[in-house]
Amino acid sequence: MSGWGEYLAAWACFLGAHMIPALPGPRGWLVARLGRRGYLAAFSLLSIGLLYWLILSAGRAPYVHLWDQPLWSRWLVNIAMPLAILVAALAVGMSGLIAAFTLWAGAHLVANGDLAHAIFFGGMLVFALSGVARSGLPGAFRVTWQRVVLAVVIWAALLHLHPLLIGVSPLPA
Repeated sequence: MSGWGEYLAAWACFLGAHMIPALPGPRGWLVARLGRRGYLAAFSLLSIGLLYWLILSAGRAPYVHLWDQPLWSRWLVNIAMPLAILVAALAVGMSGLIAAFTLWAGAHLVANGDLAHAIFFGGMLVFALSGVARSGLPGAFRVTWQRVVLAVVIWAALLHLHPLLIGVSPLPA
């Protein structure tokens, strides 16, 4: 499967994986069998895997040009991403991760001018903003040198692995 069919399947799996556990029955059943930590670990791994598939399938979908990619848009992403990762690493609770995804999706939406990526990042932005509406913005931060170092390491790893894993350099040309 490739093209729009794969992209649609990846979206369906990603959304299903996030909607089904939100129901009280399936989530309770999974937590009872895996434990809270086991459930969170399994859900996180599944989410990362499905997100990666969705990213790759967006790249494999037929290219439909919507807008030109101005040079400043890559700078926007390169400024937003360290901030997003720092918020995710320092905020207390899930609100930091949700705020980070909002920054990630919004910046990447501006920088990607084709239909598949506009749907992807626009959809992720709506998904993240619905999370912000439910949980609010981060209200407390745990600032330690270990968390700051972790954020810097994650940012550097994502910056350098982006061409290998995603197929596009995030650095301005």
